[in-house]
Amino acid sequence: VVHSVGAWCALAGIMVVGPRLGRFDPETGVARLIPGHNLNNVALGGFILWLGWFGFNAGSTLQADSSLGKIALNTHLAACAGAVGTFLAQTLLRKPVLLTHTINGSLGGLVAITAGCATMSPTYAVITGLVGGVVVIIGSYILELLQLDDAVGAIPVHGFAGVWGTLAAGFFMEGDLFNLQQLWVQAIGCAVAFLWAFPTAFLAYWLLEKLIGLRASNLDQQRGLDYSEHAERGYPEFDRIPLHKPLAG
Repeated sequence: VVHSVGAWCALAGIMVVGPRLGRFDPETGVARLIPGHNLNNVALGGFILWLGWFGFNAGSTLQADSSLGKIALNTHLAACAGAVGTFLAQTLLRKPVLLTHTINGSLGGLVAITAGCATMSPTYAVITGLVGGVVVIIGSYILELLQLDDAVGAIPVHGFAGVWGTLAAGFFMEGDLFNLQQLWVQAIGCAVAFLWAFPTAFLAYWLLEKLIGLRASNLDQQRGLDYSEHAERGYPEFDRIPLHKPLAG
């Protein structure tokens, strides 16, 4: 619920604001890659999230008992399987194996296992994470086909993988596997989260866009928001034109 609600709010936001300048070809609609500035920081961020997830999942239990070990194990296995699932999906689709997608796949595995980390066996935790990684890749390509610009992959990771994980928590519950009634309950929960979060967020973003504006102008996007909003360059080493004239000497 936590992850999917955030994702549906993000979906509403990108629908109202629209894609970044140059993200999609204006004639063909084909997506253009806008790479991040620092892949090392992307990898570091993924590692920090992975490490923090142990506290997030295991720390959510009401008391410290023997279940903590299984929760931590399931969390780690799902993250590993998510990265593998992303790798397999990119390979089978004959797409380049991108570091950003692989990291998002591991995060998708972490999101997917969050709901069922205490109720699944390690075997099903691996399956849940593996499918979560595949869902992230497929979801990313679906958004591109719809010309929805998700700059960080939040919707496939937290939304699509989150829904899958919620369903898997009911379907793979240890001691009560493949219970269709529980699966139906989980599906209702997913639907309620979407029907509450998405319309509410869309209305809020739409009103803000009409009243004060949310989208940066084309000129501001070309300059970069570091400069447009803060009058500074986030990456001055890549500037072709100096911000200040050299001092006469």
